[in-house]
Amino acid sequence: MKEAMKAKDAGKLLAIRAIKAAILLLKTEKGKDQPISEADANAILQKLIKQRKEALELYLQQNRSDLVAEEQKKKMKKNQMLAILTLATAPFSLYGQSTVSTPIVGFSTITAAANGGSGTKYSLVAANLLNAPSWSGSINGSLAASAGSFTAGAYNTGTVYAKYYVEIVDGSAAGSQMDIISNTTDTLTVDDQAAFQAAVGSGATVKIRKHRTLVDLFGGASGTTGDTTVAIGKGTSLSTADNVILKENGIDKSFYYSSSSLRPGWRDASGNLATDRPVYPNQGAIIARKSNSAANIVLTGEVKQGVTFVDLPAGYNLITLPVPSDSTLPSFLGGSSGTTGATDVKIAKASTLSAADNILIAQTDGSYKTYYYSSSSLRPGWRDSAGTLSSSVTIPGSSSIFIKKVANGSLTSTSSF
Repeated sequence: MKEAMKAKDAGKLLAIRAIKAAILLLKTEKGKDQPISEADANAILQKLIKQRKEALELYLQQNRSDLVAEEQKKKMKKNQMLAILTLATAPFSLYGQSTVSTPIVGFSTITAAANGGSGTKYSLVAANLLNAPSWSGSINGSLAASAGSFTAGAYNTGTVYAKYYVEIVDGSAAGSQMDIISNTTDTLTVDDQAAFQAAVGSGATVKIRKHRTLVDLFGGASGTTGDTTVAIGKGTSLSTADNVILKENGIDKSFYYSSSSLRPGWRDASGNLATDRPVYPNQGAIIARKSNSAANIVLTGEVKQGVTFVDLPAGYNLITLPVPSDSTLPSFLGGSSGTTGATDVKIAKASTLSAADNILIAQTDGSYKTYYYSSSSLRPGWRDSAGTLSSSVTIPGSSSIFIKKVANGSLTSTSSF
């Protein structure tokens, strides 16, 4: 709530207050000694979303476009807050008890916009809810846990893609991640063994998670032409179907769900099977929509807590916020002081747009606005391409952003709820 007040985010503040009031009311009804369960919290949040939906439908019937726009904002904020405020049978800090100590789970809704009747509409989306950990504990510098910690082969890579990754959650290398290649009953082999061993050092606490995949996020587990769970448009070819575009090392990789009887299911641009294709943590995605109706995709999972580390090579990088909650440029990337000497700015500063790292945020009309942190004494701080002060600009939690790096680098952020 404090962050929403500081950011002057009226929509988010309204959502938090509504949720807080509903929880306090239920707490009063149940009695002070009775805990709020996960089922109770889910029921509260679903009721609030339903209220917004019903209000929106009523205003649509009455042709109240002014109220429709306002209700859509409220409903979007509620959907985003669900992923942050849904409980896992833990006490809730909003009503004055201890802070949440168990995983925070929930859902968020991302939207692939309609194409307006022709062509392709591109929407930047964020899959920033995680699968629950498959294992957590301590490993040593040889990436070995205590005897019998794992089931041999449980985390082995698939035919094409890695299925699991391991992340360090404490120490100086917290947030570092690596794909798992194979495992014995107590030892992991990862994609870059030497680098990850160096990061672990003499030992570290880690979590092993299963990757989110195209199937996991967008449906289509059966891999058949008639699968009805696919959330975006199917087609017999890349050119006729909606596309999911992932950027890797500056290269766009496109995928689609094929309805061809010859090779159905998720495919890459070359027609290769991509059922288990990971969408990596903090990896942004673009949905290329070819239908004149929006696709609303509900994502469920665990909210990332703690340190997040992302490698950012020179050039364009498409990333998401660590959690599905709106932020601002200084809240996410530092530089709240707005001074030339700010030392907490997480990207390269410069006196001009062309010399600095750039942040590109998509607008509803499909254009992008570009921002940078200016080190010029004449107009320091967060600025847009025209030089206008931009410290209050919102970074949507349900969208991806481009970071254009002038040189190889990385980004570290911390989430705590």
